[in-house]
Amino acid sequence: MAVTSGVWGIDVGQCALKAIRLEIIDGKPTATAFDYIEHPKILSQPDANPDELTKEALEKFLSRNPIKGDKVAMGVPGQSGLARFVKLPPVEEKKIDDIVKFEAKQQIPFPLEEVVWDFQRIGQGQISDGFVETEIGLFAMKRDMISRFLSHFQSAGIEVHLIQMSPLALCNYVTYDLMPDGASKDERGKKKCVVALDLGTDNSNLIITDADKIIWQRPIPLGGNHFTRALTKEMKLTFAKAEHVKRNAAKSPDLPNILKALRPVLTDFVGEVQRSLGYFTNTHRDATVSYMVGIGSGFKLPGMQKYLAEKLNLDVRKPSKFDRMTGDSVLNAPAFIENMLSFPVAYGLATQGLGQSRLTTNLLPPEIHKERLIRAKKPWAVAAAAMFMMGTGVLAIGYSMPYNQAQATIIQSAIDEGKNAKTRADKINKEIASKISDVEATTKKVQSVISGQDERKNWIRMYQFIDNILPVPGENGNLNDQNQVVLWQNQLGLEASKRYVDRLRNGLQPTASIDEAYREYLAAVDVEAINTRFTTNLKGAYDNLENYLNIYTGRSSKEFPYNFDGADLAIKYFNKDAWKEKPTGEGWLVEIRGTTFYNTPLVPTREFLRRAVIQNLLRASQKRESDPNTTTREIEPILGNISHVFLYNYWTDKMPDPGQYRRIGSSLIEEILPAAGSESASDSSQSSGGSPPSGEGVGSASASSAEPWVPLVSAGGSMGGASSGPGELAGPGSPGGGGRKSGFGSPGPGPGSMTMGPGSLAGSGGKMGSGGGGGSGTYASKDADTESAAVQQQPQFDNNGNPIRKVIKPRYEFVVVFVWKEPTPSDKLITPASDITESVPAAPAGGPGPGRGGK
Repeated sequence: MAVTSGVWGIDVGQCALKAIRLEIIDGKPTATAFDYIEHPKILSQPDANPDELTKEALEKFLSRNPIKGDKVAMGVPGQSGLARFVKLPPVEEKKIDDIVKFEAKQQIPFPLEEVVWDFQRIGQGQISDGFVETEIGLFAMKRDMISRFLSHFQSAGIEVHLIQMSPLALCNYVTYDLMPDGASKDERGKKKCVVALDLGTDNSNLIITDADKIIWQRPIPLGGNHFTRALTKEMKLTFAKAEHVKRNAAKSPDLPNILKALRPVLTDFVGEVQRSLGYFTNTHRDATVSYMVGIGSGFKLPGMQKYLAEKLNLDVRKPSKFDRMTGDSVLNAPAFIENMLSFPVAYGLATQGLGQSRLTTNLLPPEIHKERLIRAKKPWAVAAAAMFMMGTGVLAIGYSMPYNQAQATIIQSAIDEGKNAKTRADKINKEIASKISDVEATTKKVQSVISGQDERKNWIRMYQFIDNILPVPGENGNLNDQNQVVLWQNQLGLEASKRYVDRLRNGLQPTASIDEAYREYLAAVDVEAINTRFTTNLKGAYDNLENYLNIYTGRSSKEFPYNFDGADLAIKYFNKDAWKEKPTGEGWLVEIRGTTFYNTPLVPTREFLRRAVIQNLLRASQKRESDPNTTTREIEPILGNISHVFLYNYWTDKMPDPGQYRRIGSSLIEEILPAAGSESASDSSQSSGGSPPSGEGVGSASASSAEPWVPLVSAGGSMGGASSGPGELAGPGSPGGGGRKSGFGSPGPGPGSMTMGPGSLAGSGGKMGSGGGGGSGTYASKDADTESAAVQQQPQFDNNGNPIRKVIKPRYEFVVVFVWKEPTPSDKLITPASDITESVPAAPAGGPGPGRGGK
């Protein structure tokens, strides 16, 4: 009797493993088995080993459930993936795949060989003259993340056939089980949508769909653990005890106190959901939300459903069964009934495996799929090879008979003639090779004289690169990763961005004061200065930096590399070996000093700087596929050559004075480098032809300013705009650094001069100038703080004589440091003067000379 093939949908969560088996019986998906295995510890607890606990759960699952002959569909966290919905331009249908690959390169912020991606047509428009308008869903995930999740199943001996992101599996559950009739409209002609809110352990997922073209998802950074921590804090309980109290709150006699302790988290949670629903409503005017369905173990909390319904003014439902699932042996099992709210993701995975789902994309790496196809065809290939060998033997015997009848003298004559022709050809090739060698030698001598020309623009590209990574909120900005949209995609953040754009649109008035309202919600920074120092001992410099961080910033409890704030982002999202060791050899140490006003209850300043500046810098510096319209020379200096990015420190200035800085008035790494080694740091004596340029005029180290520079406006924040350019002032007393990137910030009145890092763009070689010394106003004294505060707090009056109260928002100063190993291929072309035997014209003036610093 043939064994019926089924599909296992397996969802490995932070709290438990949920699995359900479906197969088609009488034309309907029927549940035939399930399993719910709770982890001994929550995977995100500090003392938990996620890999070991996941492996134990899978082994326990295998011991209780035979899976031979079944397909396995695996869910992966949505926070690790990327989902984009793109409307393609009208193209011929046969060219859609080529257009999608082009769009993938634009939409996915990583090289395509480092990700696994798939797409699906979501909707199709009108067809005109063979051209069709198509909307697609593009889904991707880093290849190393998928390999990590797959390794758990592979070590347990489970062969995975389908990989889907959990939010999309949840969407499949909603469209299949809750919306069986497909898309519909209300009496006003608006599309009816259903909201699914999955309250997870560490975070939650919100999905909105109309069972057709609308598939909208947002992560919410709040989950069940936040409720547990609230109980831990308010009721003075251990984490394990608080988790037990939360799960049994309905039976507890202390329920009022429990709900009181949970209220602040509930308020934050409802606020995030309201902001997400509000944003969806504003961007989808043709849609309306019919109701919300709540799933996840968090919805077992007493009063959760009623509280959300009241605060959101929305019909909130908690499912008690799966409408389209059959199979009494599963549906009536006590364990399934008790944990039913935890199974929708596994249910959605299994329906996709059966071909019953709305979304059908699969993130299984293509090489694994190809390997399985080859493995399935091996028996047939062996049989074909055997038949081929047999046929070859028969042919060989047949051809050997007429060959033996041929005359040997005729064959030998032809062989001799061929040898003579080969000898003549070898002689000609040798002469050609000799001429080519002479040309190459001459070319090398010429290149050794003009070497360094290719690196003249390296520092311009570096400053352009820093300009481009600074945070810009909005749909067209650069803060669109899963963990970045929360920085600005909320009511207050959108209002702050709108006010900023309106202020720019209306023009900057020199005498107008800056609107302080919503300033702390504007996801933007001001760069006050960029300082660069060359060192031949990067490891020594980072040793000194680590000692400083441990002694002066109170990070001594953290071990390398996590005492370098931001190392975890590089390891988690980009390269797991990024901080395996400190940088070695020689290179540039780059210091970015800046300010921001951003500080919200959900995302404090430190986390904002990590996500908006550090993460942007890491992502933009990754090596990627070359654009066919861009030469390798243009992209080589930056991409793939930046490493060890971290947040040096940040400070709060509660009474900021425009142009006056408490900690970033001068470079904080200058005192670190001299002790890093015997040849630790250098302005430019170690630099190659592509040395950092210095301006001429008020920002030049060789020029002085008779009067201090006066800012256009008094203060404010910035989220865009180009750098001021090489050589402009970067704030009071800033030694060597880049031009100021700011829309509203202003340097102080001090006339301190600077250079754009060590060295000058002009000249024919030799040593280049070091950064200018700091002017007045670097570290403000206590008296200066008091005087500044007094000026800020001096009362002002309106036309009626009433005092005007002005709210001063705190400003946060920060320093970001990273290593840039500037590639200088022209160094290999330098030939000693004694080796040049032919006269070659000298290189024209105006560019840096060959070699490092003209040596």
